[in-house]
Amino acid sequence: MSRRIAEIRLHPISVPLERAFWMSLEPYRVAAEIVVEVETDDGLVGVGQIHGRPQPEIVRILEAFSPSLVGEDPADHERIWDTLFRSTFSRGIARFEAADGQPHFGAGSKPQLMAAIAGIDIALWDVKARAAGLPLYKLLGACRSTVACYASGGYYGADGEADLEGLVAEMAGYAALGFAAVKMKVGGLSLAEDVARVRAVREALPEVRIMLDANSAYDVPSAIEAAQAFEPLGIHWFEEPVAWFDPVVGLGRVAAHTSVSLASGERELHRFGCRDLVDHSGIRYLQFDATRAGGITEWLRCAAYAGAHGVLMAPHHDPQIHGHLVAAVPNGYVLEVFPNPVRDPLWSELFVEQPPVVGGELVLGEAPGLGVTLNRDTLARYAAGATR
Repeated sequence: MSRRIAEIRLHPISVPLERAFWMSLEPYRVAAEIVVEVETDDGLVGVGQIHGRPQPEIVRILEAFSPSLVGEDPADHERIWDTLFRSTFSRGIARFEAADGQPHFGAGSKPQLMAAIAGIDIALWDVKARAAGLPLYKLLGACRSTVACYASGGYYGADGEADLEGLVAEMAGYAALGFAAVKMKVGGLSLAEDVARVRAVREALPEVRIMLDANSAYDVPSAIEAAQAFEPLGIHWFEEPVAWFDPVVGLGRVAAHTSVSLASGERELHRFGCRDLVDHSGIRYLQFDATRAGGITEWLRCAAYAGAHGVLMAPHHDPQIHGHLVAAVPNGYVLEVFPNPVRDPLWSELFVEQPPVVGGELVLGEAPGLGVTLNRDTLARYAAGATR
C-alpha cells in the first residue's frame, strides 16, 4: 500500500532585526518565512520553506490547499504540482482573489499562490528523499557533494548612508572566513558614491570576486551608465540592474552595452518567466528561487532550460535547500549565503542540524532528504504574532 499525506502543518515566523539593512530602494527590517511540514501516514516528515509576502495571504492559501492534499501519495509531486498550478488559471482561483473591486486591476494572488506551491513542493521532495534513504542531492543525481558559496551583504548603513568604513570591514571579514566571492548593494546613492564604495572594496580585496546587486534600481540608460562605470573595477556580475517595469528586454539592452555578466531571476514566478530571461535578457546567471515560487519541481525545469542555453544557476537565498539543487545539475554554479547573524538570524537559529558552510563551501552530507532538523524552540519563539 502506498504512503499517503496525513497532515500539513504551517509555521509562519517573523524576527525583527536589530537594525535596518538598506538595499537600493528600501530597508530590510524583518527576517520572515513560512515553514511547511508535510507528514505521511507512516510518520515521515518533509520540510519546506517559503519566502514571500504577505504571510497571512500565503497561509490562507496553504490552508485552502491542505484538505485536498490529505490522502494523496507524496511521491506524485509532479501531478500534485500541476493540480495546484492549474488553480492559478481556472475558476478555482476565485476563492483566492479579492472579493472587492474589479479582478483584472491588481486583485490577483499569483505570487502568493506560487509561494504556497513552493512550500508544499519542497516538503514533498524532502519526503521523497527521506523515503529513499538518500540525501536529496544524491536522489537528484549528484554532480558533486560540495558547492561554492558567496557571502552576501554590503548593505548601506542603518539610515541608508554609504558607511564606507563598515562596508570594507564587513567584506574583509567574509574573505577572512574563506569566501572567494562577496556581494554588495548599489543603486541607492549617486553613481559616484557607489563607484567609490565598490572601489574601496576592490582595493581592500584585490583577489576576491565582487558581485553587485542593484535590486532593480535603474532605468535602462542609467543601468548602462552604471555598468560601464563599474566595469574597470573587475566586477564578476551585475544583478537586477533594471527597474521592475522593463526586466527582460531592458536588461537585454544593458547586456549589449557592457562586458560585465548579468544576473537575474530571483523575482520570477515560473519557468515561462525564466525562459524569457534566458532568451531575451542576455543574462549569464539565473537566480530563480525555489522557496519564493514553484518549489524544487519548477526550479529543476528552469535549470534544464538554462543549461540548454549556456546559462548557469546561482539561486537566491536558502543554501540548505538550493545547495542540493545546485549540486545536482551540470550548470549549477554558486550559492548565496548571509554570514551576518544580525542580517539573517534564522540561518543559525532555525535548525538543529543543516548542511554547514566551511571555508566558503556548502558541505552536503549523508543525512536523508534536505538534511535539516527544525529547532522547535525557534519555531515557537518567532511564531508570527508571538511575544518574544
